[in-house]
Amino acid sequence: MSRSQALLAALALVAAAFFANLLVSVVGGRVDLTEDRTFTLSPASRRLVGKLDEPVKLELFVSRADVKLGAYRESYARRVETLLRQYVAASGGKLRLVVTDPKPDTKDEQRAQRHGLNGLRTAQGAGYLGLTAQQADTVKGIGYLDPMREKFLEYDLSKLVASVTRLERPKLALINTLNISNEVPPGQDQQAGPADVLLAELGQTFQVVTLSNQATELPAGVAVVVLVHPHHLADKLAYAVDQFLLGGGQVFAAVDPLSRFQKFQQGGMPFMMAPMAMGASSDATLLRGWGVNVELEAVTGDLNRNLPIRGGRGEPVQYPPAIAVGRDALSPDSPLTSELHELQLMEAGSVSLISGAEKGLRFEPLITLQGAAVGAITTTAANAGPFEKVSLAFRADGKPRVIAALASGSFTSAFPKGAPAEEAKPADGKPAAPAAPKAPAAPHLAVSAKPGRLLVVADADFLLDPFSVRQRQAAGQTVAEPANDNLAFVLNSVEALVGNDDLGSLRTKGTALRPFKVVEDLNRKAQVDYQAKLDEIEKQLEAANARIAELGRSQGDLSKGLIVTPEIQRELEKAQKQAEKFMDDRREIRRQANEEVTSLGRRLQVLNLLLGPLLAALLGLAYFLSRRRQSN
Repeated sequence: MSRSQALLAALALVAAAFFANLLVSVVGGRVDLTEDRTFTLSPASRRLVGKLDEPVKLELFVSRADVKLGAYRESYARRVETLLRQYVAASGGKLRLVVTDPKPDTKDEQRAQRHGLNGLRTAQGAGYLGLTAQQADTVKGIGYLDPMREKFLEYDLSKLVASVTRLERPKLALINTLNISNEVPPGQDQQAGPADVLLAELGQTFQVVTLSNQATELPAGVAVVVLVHPHHLADKLAYAVDQFLLGGGQVFAAVDPLSRFQKFQQGGMPFMMAPMAMGASSDATLLRGWGVNVELEAVTGDLNRNLPIRGGRGEPVQYPPAIAVGRDALSPDSPLTSELHELQLMEAGSVSLISGAEKGLRFEPLITLQGAAVGAITTTAANAGPFEKVSLAFRADGKPRVIAALASGSFTSAFPKGAPAEEAKPADGKPAAPAAPKAPAAPHLAVSAKPGRLLVVADADFLLDPFSVRQRQAAGQTVAEPANDNLAFVLNSVEALVGNDDLGSLRTKGTALRPFKVVEDLNRKAQVDYQAKLDEIEKQLEAANARIAELGRSQGDLSKGLIVTPEIQRELEKAQKQAEKFMDDRREIRRQANEEVTSLGRRLQVLNLLLGPLLAALLGLAYFLSRRRQSN
């Protein structure tokens, strides 16, 4: 090969690499190497968008031109946009994506605010990073796409699409004795509740109807019943739940041998030594009538999975009944648990079938503790405390224990004699005779008319916010971050019971978020360099605007014939010009503060564009030198 031919070959390789790099940057080809395929659309999301009947418009609001979100959020915004384009490609034309830059003081910004998007405070003003979904006249949105929730990005996006297309949410009856509802009496302020995050998440999918334990019936059209730490249920309510299950209904029951939150409500501290609390255990009578037993006389523990709890002396104590349940204890065959990583339980009981119930019921364990370190301690001893004493008294017996299970099939009624009798009200202080039972609205079911499903967890505290999430402030709102998979397990379970389990596998996908340290350092340096100047300009601008307002008030009401003097008019024009100048100065200072970051971005873009061709040129040169050496 001659020297000219080698040179042409090298130039051809450089040109090919250049155009290949340009084509990839335009088309957007990429390879997802993240552990949990964070940026690859999952089959569940593809099924969801594939079932869309009517078109949905997705509008991504990202501030880019006049307002800079910073490299950290801008990088995340581009990953969000890439994932949204995968949704569009998988929808068969039913999804349409629009990317909008809501510049300050424009109709786009007004529309973003109208849809509830939260403005971010930046050096250039309010910035936006949010998403709306619209089908017909229904518009719903995510006010702020928080990079810290990247692990749940696909779940959040799919949930948004599902919520805007769902014309009617299934009805969920929540029966609890822990007073966890966030309903506010008229005239009172909203207070943070112990299950606000849980109720908010359930409210995205269900129409949640909260019932007290003294209600007498279930609402019409209920799709699923959730029992949280049930005890002292009114007979009529228990009978209504019984007949609902036997009619083919779905029930989720969280039953607890020792509810720490119940003790807290009754005056004891939840994680300190407290006296015996009445009602700290659930009442499992209803479940036993269905053939499912929950052990309430002892709490389960594990010496290999225990968690540290703050003891009476303020020091951490390894407390065996506080358990971190990993993948080895979660059923790999159930879609409810196969994608989970860790659950955290506190003084849970155990679940089993009553002898003979296996003839009509299928029992599927979901959480099972086994091994030589597994054991139990009496509920009385655990309730008496302190944690140090309980830990020393705990003994492992090696017997496996099921903490959560799904029972399905034909149940027997917990009311073998039929509907409970009506209670007659006493009159004149004399005991009233039992009232004759009224004819039931529907025939009594002694056994299941249709197969039902009952999911039982031998712990109720685990689904409350203090046991499942961490909360922080971001973009002016409270953001909840999962501390474990407790919340995901509850939501997966309840959604699966009503046959809406498309979102279940999306809640625990990994993160590929990598902070830009250099850019963050540049932003900090710019803030130090320019903040003093910016503060001074802000003060001058406020003074100019205050002067304009003062002059405006001095003009009086023109409709009453008052005349603006030339002197006031000139002073007003002068103040307005000063305000405009200060605004220009502020804009220039913000541009200078962002210049280093913008310059770095340009340099990286050029480097990314030239790196491929340079590598190709080096390979071509190496090939040329190798051929030349061989020819010599």
